[in-house]
Amino acid sequence: MKQLKTWFNKLTVLAAVTITVLGGLVFAQGWEPAADWGHWRLGQKSDLDFLQKNNMTITFGSGAPNFEYVTRAKFDKEMEEAKAFNKSYHDKGYIVLRYLSSSLNGKTATPKDIPQKNQIDFMDFYNSRWENFEDYIGPKPPEDPTTWITVRTDGTFPHYRYAPYGREKTERFETWGCPNNPYYVRMMEGRIRAQAETGIDGSYVDWTHIAGETCYCDYTREAFANYLKQNLPAGMALEKYGTSDYENIALPKERGDDFWMEWITFRGRSVAEFHHRLRTVARKYNPHFMISGNVFGGFGYGPIAYDAAGNMEMLGAESYDDFIYSEMQEFLDTAPRKDSVGTKITNSPALKFLTAAAHNKPIIVYATEITPPIFPDPSEKVLSAMAQINIAEAEANHTIFREKRQTPPGATRFYEFLSANEKDLVGAKLTSNIGILASLNQFLANELSFAFSASRILSDEGISHVMLVEDDLLSGKIKDMDLVMIPYLPLLSVEKQQALKKYVENGGVLLVLGESGKKNQYNVPNDRLVFAEMLGEKDYPESYVEKKIGKGKIAYIPVTIPSDRFLVPAKKKGEFTTFGPTMADIFPDIPEGYTRNNMDPDLRQILKKAGARIRKLIPEQISMLTKKTSYVEMTTMTNDEENLMLVHLVNYDVTLNGTITPARDLQVQLSLPTGKKVQSVDYSGTLSDLQPLGFKSGQKSGKEVIIFEPDKVDVYGLAVVRFE
Repeated sequence: MKQLKTWFNKLTVLAAVTITVLGGLVFAQGWEPAADWGHWRLGQKSDLDFLQKNNMTITFGSGAPNFEYVTRAKFDKEMEEAKAFNKSYHDKGYIVLRYLSSSLNGKTATPKDIPQKNQIDFMDFYNSRWENFEDYIGPKPPEDPTTWITVRTDGTFPHYRYAPYGREKTERFETWGCPNNPYYVRMMEGRIRAQAETGIDGSYVDWTHIAGETCYCDYTREAFANYLKQNLPAGMALEKYGTSDYENIALPKERGDDFWMEWITFRGRSVAEFHHRLRTVARKYNPHFMISGNVFGGFGYGPIAYDAAGNMEMLGAESYDDFIYSEMQEFLDTAPRKDSVGTKITNSPALKFLTAAAHNKPIIVYATEITPPIFPDPSEKVLSAMAQINIAEAEANHTIFREKRQTPPGATRFYEFLSANEKDLVGAKLTSNIGILASLNQFLANELSFAFSASRILSDEGISHVMLVEDDLLSGKIKDMDLVMIPYLPLLSVEKQQALKKYVENGGVLLVLGESGKKNQYNVPNDRLVFAEMLGEKDYPESYVEKKIGKGKIAYIPVTIPSDRFLVPAKKKGEFTTFGPTMADIFPDIPEGYTRNNMDPDLRQILKKAGARIRKLIPEQISMLTKKTSYVEMTTMTNDEENLMLVHLVNYDVTLNGTITPARDLQVQLSLPTGKKVQSVDYSGTLSDLQPLGFKSGQKSGKEVIIFEPDKVDVYGLAVVRFE
């Protein structure tokens, strides 16, 4: 009964009417959806046999039709049908999500014609049927839908023609509304309200981005001026650009123009506030409605579409996105595995960042299709192997792999394993006593930083770690960490540097690479160099320095930025979407570098020295694989409610022909949270039942540290470490 009560509390069941058991969890009609990552197993097809066979807990339900394509009578009829469908899946215990596009669709005479604004479908609706939906979208606006579209400086607009893999594009096209246009936003608020009324638990809202070189409409100009007034102090604007007359500045068009940093930051804020408005409206009709956008398509710097306003640190903030839906794999060459020359292909740095930016909210990974034509005529062996490594990489980094077109036996076994261990996964959070601070602000200022590459190096060295975002410095999250690494962050406010100083004084270890914090958050030189002061200097020293401060320690590794900026040679691979190119001409910390292990040799040596320095700074407190392995990565989680830790092991020795080479002769060193003692360790590396595993225990630096030796890891290994 104690366990049953725990699960009721965890899921916040609202009313016990009829009870259904699914995957070990108890649900009731009227229940609040379980928003915890550990419960989420997403199956695209709302087919009960498929969902039950694969132990899925989430599927896609039935949503509201778009206003522009139906009569009011048909709309009302389909709304009732959607409500009945979604209720039927709720009654069976499933969380139900729904796709919702924010695009404006249209049609040209041929697929090769350039779309015109008046060809969007909304024009006919505006002219003939708007009044039928005024209760949802308000009175007809004086400006027709052709004025809603995001525009370039010359008045032209971007568009996109979708075609499934291997098929020709059609006459249909998509373009996008401006999130600063009040009439477009009002229409989208009506759309999301209708979605919420169908009873779905949330929407993945696609295309909530701002395409490259847009938007330069009058509403955007006004919104940007207001943004600058609220977010860029006049003194900083005068120092940077010589003016604070925000209403009369020329809007920046390209990198290097005045106010460019503020412009691309504003674009991200526009998208985030758009999400916030949609969420606010939806929750008036469904108080537990969850929302996510998809503004990261993997093209460009890491998990930010630099040119498409995909600022995940903004979207992951409280009361913005409730989960993140990320198309984060950049074609087949970013699918996790061992490639033909033996390189480990890993997306774990990007996944760790997304988890940090979302503050442990669910992250759904919509990955490379493991189906034809990307995999021509794939065998069951290939499908099973590639599905397993995709799921394993996601699971180990606190994210969810979305099962797509096919679910091979390997995936089915994996989901059965996760279902069997769900009790320990729900409530678990990706944690470590080592954190790497990532900050998108560096890249918005066109500065360098190396958080993703540093994460790759530590993973290769078997060192368990997490990523942090700037918000974590002021939230208290770092207080229990033994070491925080600053992987060269030129921009960092004095307030946040002071927070790190306090962290050191209270016993933490701070490892700083390069002249971090030399500039403030506005990209203006700081009056004080807090890190240099901590080292006893007025400026940064030219050689390695280590100094005790209070109960802790700061260590500094100098980094000289060369004229080539450590840039990575990379070429465009085929046609790119509006999310932009690889950004290899601007940043080295891109998928070509950290995912495919193709970083600059000099940068690699700097980061390897930083990894070696971590081993010296906290030698007895590192959770890590103590025996060198080329293809296995380790992450850890804590589950306070269940009083345990999880150790995830992912073996990337999986090839495109479906060959899995198990990893053996592993040894795990695990540093426990302060005051915790181990009761037992259970493990499986074969997706079978967990079995007891022996361990050695000792006290090091005031903490218990244990060592255990997993027998092998096929693709994924899970150890459950229970505390006394």
